[in-house]
Amino acid sequence: MDILEIIRNRHSYRGKYKSDKVPREDLISILKAGLEAPSGCNMQTTSLIAVDDRAVLERLHSVIEPPVGETAPAIICVLTKRIFAYRDRCFAVQDYSAAIENMLLAITALGYESCWYEGHITDEDKIGDKMA
Repeated sequence: MDILEIIRNRHSYRGKYKSDKVPREDLISILKAGLEAPSGCNMQTTSLIAVDDRAVLERLHSVIEPPVGETAPAIICVLTKRIFAYRDRCFAVQDYSAAIENMLLAITALGYESCWYEGHITDEDKIGDKMA
């Protein structure tokens, strides 16, 4: 697929995922795509954790409410660090958004389905803290 076709084919998938394990090489390729995203003032505020261990996935899913992606064979947790670049400006949100978009496109290019879940994880429910 060329990049424009990948962009057109990318969508949020909210169905049941196949139980097939994602090969480690593919997870590494997806993570690398995320880390190769642009970063405001090159501050590199984004870190990534890929989780494919069934027991850890179950623990993560036990705190996500409402439940989402519970059949996914892998999750990538995106962490950000608020680093001020200049003039008291921080680009952490833009940095992790660019990283996620790169990963979503890589996931599509590799033939997988995915969905970016954030809203109810980072809002006032503090689900992200429970996941940590």
